[in-house]
Amino acid sequence: MKSISTIIGIALLFLASLFFFNNSYALVPAFIVLGTAIITRKALEPLIVGCAVGFGLLAMLGGSKEYFPNGENLIFPLNMFDGMFTSIARDAHDQGLIWVILVCILYGAFVQLLSASGGIKAVASYSEKHVTTKKGSLIMAYFLSFFFFLDDYLSALSVGNTMRPITDKFGVSREKLAMVLSFVCVPFTIIFPISTWTIFYGSQLVNVKGLVGADGEPYGGAIEAFVHTIPYNFSAWISLIIGALVVFQLIPDFKLIKQAENEVVVPEVNLELTKKKNSKPGKLQYFILPLSVLVWCTIFPYPWDKEYWGALDFSAESIFGSIDALRGIATGVVFTYCYFLIFKVIKFNKISKHFVLGLETITFVLTVLGFTYLLKDVQNALGFNEFVATNLQGISWLNGTTLPMIVFGLVAWICWATGSNWGIYAILVPTTALLSQSLGADFWLTQGALASGTVWGASACFFSDNRVLTAQACKVDMMKHGIAQFPYQLIIFAISMILYLLAGLLL
Repeated sequence: MKSISTIIGIALLFLASLFFFNNSYALVPAFIVLGTAIITRKALEPLIVGCAVGFGLLAMLGGSKEYFPNGENLIFPLNMFDGMFTSIARDAHDQGLIWVILVCILYGAFVQLLSASGGIKAVASYSEKHVTTKKGSLIMAYFLSFFFFLDDYLSALSVGNTMRPITDKFGVSREKLAMVLSFVCVPFTIIFPISTWTIFYGSQLVNVKGLVGADGEPYGGAIEAFVHTIPYNFSAWISLIIGALVVFQLIPDFKLIKQAENEVVVPEVNLELTKKKNSKPGKLQYFILPLSVLVWCTIFPYPWDKEYWGALDFSAESIFGSIDALRGIATGVVFTYCYFLIFKVIKFNKISKHFVLGLETITFVLTVLGFTYLLKDVQNALGFNEFVATNLQGISWLNGTTLPMIVFGLVAWICWATGSNWGIYAILVPTTALLSQSLGADFWLTQGALASGTVWGASACFFSDNRVLTAQACKVDMMKHGIAQFPYQLIIFAISMILYLLAGLLL
């Protein structure tokens, strides 16, 4: 399999060289990243190489006044150093990026505190009483992911850390556990109308000019607009179905997963040592109470917010229109810290140690995320967005029937190639809205295809933020996890393409 991966990686690097000689510079960094990532099975280094190549091309072209104004006419690598400072300075004002960083950091600290208290272990112990087989452990992991619907970060970290000891006990490979999580974490948050993805994507839809509901009035909020895309998010639904078929053993393991399963050694001795070392068991309340506070404060404002509670009319939009994941996780962390300290769940030094450890464990994630944003900036500077828009509009057989399929396929591979998901919404929601109206395509089907493409790209990308967190929680090599689950993702992609073509014909 390594030789096949090497061949694919070399082929992608060859395509990158063809794009270079064809003056399609905007595509070169992405294919460099993909080819290098597949060959090396690393995440950070290929992103650095891709950024370096991109800035090398920018230096050759004289720079970009729009994206890197101070780096015009600078030679490489000076323009790359300047570009890093420029991106950091620009992104420091990007509320979306700051939101992602803060949420990511605090989720890491939150999970570490729950782990230190024994809360996660208590959930694992409780779950273990109802799990008696290898198959049962995977089924438990699959369905447990549904309870962490608020955010894919929280789902990956919580379920991975909770279920890993159980699946280890029953001889499930960590690659397979990580794959099962990839079938649920991102897909479920984009079809459940109360999540961070819902709010962000819905907010982009609300801003579409001229978009009105059946009553002729503009949509009142993000959720009200978003729910119309849920039935058409085919890749998310298919991912959940295939995940269920995998855990119920109705789909056989493919080569890399089967190989990982055959190499598993059940760590019986380690489990015994762990039990002796942690003689004081945790309690379920150490997990349930902090999580309840997190969920409640994510969905609802604080009790002293009289403006909200005074106008509450118990409509879905009124209740869920103020969802704020940052408010929820910040409150959850503060509550957990104080709760554990006041009731002496764990000692102050241990609380402080694990709080800091939680921040440190996210450092690699943030580094990858930072270079992902830098890669996006340098690709935009090379004209990536214009290239996509021009080629999308230049397809001769593009019409109302084929538009949803083309949008899904194009967006899926863009997200897979760049590791950027949420940024795609801001760029392509207005474009696809205009195209669907001008070509007579079903608006909500097209927007569902756009959301579906980002979901598939986030789940299939080898170095996306969710892949990093899933691999971290399951304690498995990220590239090995990404490559092992990729054949299943290709099946999801193929079925989704067919469904979008059929839906385009029927709607």
